Amino acid sequence: MIHITFVRHGRSQADDLRVHEGRFDSPLTEVGIQQAENRAKQFAEEGRKYDAILSSSMQRARHVGEIFSTHLNVPMTTHDELMERDNGPLQGLPFSESQHKYPMADFVNPYQPCVVSANEGESGVELFARASLALQSIIRRGRGRYLVVSHGRFMSAMFNVICGNQPRANEAGVQFAFHDLGYFDTTYRPDLDVWVIQSVR
Repeated sequence: MIHITFVRHGRSQADDLRVHEGRFDSPLTEVGIQQAENRAKQFAEEGRKYDAILSSSMQRARHVGEIFSTHLNVPMTTHDELMERDNGPLQGLPFSESQHKYPMADFVNPYQPCVVSANEGESGVELFARASLALQSIIRRGRGRYLVVSHGRFMSAMFNVICGNQPRANEAGVQFAFHDLGYFDTTYRPDLDVWVIQSVR
């Protein structure tokens, strides 16, 4: 049996600045750090045990992973494949400016870059493929308990892979909203190819 807990990072400076995040490597705020401390303490009090912590290499996720590593006494490694969706020229751009500089297209098929007007950014298919390969990499570690620290959009993509939902035009379909330090617990039976989603919080 493979147990995987997916955790989203906490509040970052980009949230306070009201700018697009994505690949913008924004650090956690003091609020975000405290959110991570609280969740890590909760996990420790619940007696959760993990064999490894796998974190996105972006600092807002990496910092959360380090906090969990300290509280749970579990080694952490960073992985570029767990980074947030590549949003091209939107990264770090204020929300108030983005619609003027890069207006949203009326229709975006899942094969087009996410910022059509700039012809940049990960397409829905690319995001889905990367999420699939990230899950494959975790599963190939074999039996164990893993804590994965990542980002909202990418966690939603991994959740869609688990649920068998394909990318669709205009990002239609199922979207999963994970708030600061939101998490979901899963188990996977590789001998049966069965996922069980145990909790979403």
